[in-house]
Amino acid sequence: MKTILHLVTTTTAAVLALFCAVLAYQNATPVQLSFFLAKSIELPLGFVLVSAVAIGLLIVPILIPLLRQLVKPQQTNQPRQRPKTKA
Repeated sequence: MKTILHLVTTTTAAVLALFCAVLAYQNATPVQLSFFLAKSIELPLGFVLVSAVAIGLLIVPILIPLLRQLVKPQQTNQPRQRPKTKA
């Protein structure tokens, strides 16, 4: 079972890497990013797209546990009361 899981994981990673390489190759047009008044050097559009995906893949796994801790409902120390049943 572990062998199949490793094979699927490796195949998925290889397909994603190939997709990123093709995306970067086909989008070689230089672009200049601007944020408010700051401007960057000209970078290939494919590099910008792949970088944005990579940063998202790194940030999302970090943010999900942090957001779960913030949204987690407060637990009380009071014991749960059983519903009363008729005898």
